[in-house]
Amino acid sequence: MANIRIEKAKKHEAKDILKYIKGLAKYERMKKHVKATITEIEKHIFDKEHAHVIFLKEDDENIGFAVYYFTFSTFLARPTLYLEDFFVEDEHRGKGYGKMVLSYLANLALEEHCHRLEWNCLEWNKPSMKFYEKLGARPLRGWLPYRLDGDELQKLADETEN
Repeated sequence: MANIRIEKAKKHEAKDILKYIKGLAKYERMKKHVKATITEIEKHIFDKEHAHVIFLKEDDENIGFAVYYFTFSTFLARPTLYLEDFFVEDEHRGKGYGKMVLSYLANLALEEHCHRLEWNCLEWNKPSMKFYEKLGARPLRGWLPYRLDGDELQKLADETEN
């Protein structure tokens, strides 16, 4: 049996993170949306710590990754661990490694006094939905994600400047 473990990513592994971002984008049919660079990863994940990355490793080889960060619930006055992205290479799926990563993150959430572990799932990704629901997760009803980016983000920012 292979040696499977989870390790926090290090700055010198930014190239590996970018590889997994591209792999995830391919899986999610969103390759054209990837704008990430090694420089941006180093700056925002390691220098500014806007997010955290863990690698799932088999022996000394990366076989998956997860990106997460903390948000805050005003109603609970407690943090939430938000799983932004999670990807395991095709040949390693179905071996329990996904559950291992989510269990790791659940423990981290509890250590950080989080009341929730949350993430999004694409509507077409039925295998992932089935997996998440088998773990006891449930889709949120009544909430729609909104996004402001690109020109609209800039326009709003310009309108609020003095």
